[in-house]
Amino acid sequence: MTGLTGSPVRRPWALALAIAGLLLGLLLASVVEASSTPAPTDLSATVATGGIELSWSAPTLEPGEDAPTGYDVEMRTTSAAGAGDWKTIAEDVSDTEYTSTELLMTEQTYEFRVSAVYSEDSSSDPSDSVSVTAPGVSKPGSLTKTRTTSGIELTWLAPTLSWTGIALTLSGYVIERDSWYTVSHPELGQDYTSEVLDTPASDATSYTDASTVDTRTYGYSIYAVYGYVRSNDQDGDFVFLQGVGSE
Repeated sequence: MTGLTGSPVRRPWALALAIAGLLLGLLLASVVEASSTPAPTDLSATVATGGIELSWSAPTLEPGEDAPTGYDVEMRTTSAAGAGDWKTIAEDVSDTEYTSTELLMTEQTYEFRVSAVYSEDSSSDPSDSVSVTAPGVSKPGSLTKTRTTSGIELTWLAPTLSWTGIALTLSGYVIERDSWYTVSHPELGQDYTSEVLDTPASDATSYTDASTVDTRTYGYSIYAVYGYVRSNDQDGDFVFLQGVGSE
């Protein structure tokens, strides 16, 4: 069919296909442009006393290409069940090495990777990742919990030294508290809360939780921290105690 001027009538679907083709071409061009920026290579990781020491080689540049302005470092957990999400732990690192002091769980495996940053809106694909396993460290022993007029008193034994292959020093503890209503909701999990309560110093072996109330039940876990590595929770039964004080 032709119009009054004799030119063919363009069907709507043909116009839509033309627009889609144009958009696809622009998208492919942008992908090619984004992936053309060179990425870092030869990433390596070493478990050290002060953290996970990462080093890599700068991207190989063609004549006339701008050098990176910095590097972004990412980390994620890995296990037999699968890998976690990547998390940026450092941005615009100016050198080709970086020491991560992110808190790691003992004997947990982690992956690291690095991207080169060329401008505010341009960065390379990530480098190949490397895996490391956090050192094994000792946990606190024999945590006991006692209900007193001042609150719930916690006492524990300091971890015994264990050979980790590197000299990690006990730097403190992390106390986590779980709680839920005792009277209104006696079932575990009803109005359940979990929080980091405090971080006692390395020479502490006791702590009193004075922020409890008698309408809630409490349970505690304590972890030893060795710089950038956190232990498993303590030995001993997970005893539940009713709080002290009123809301």
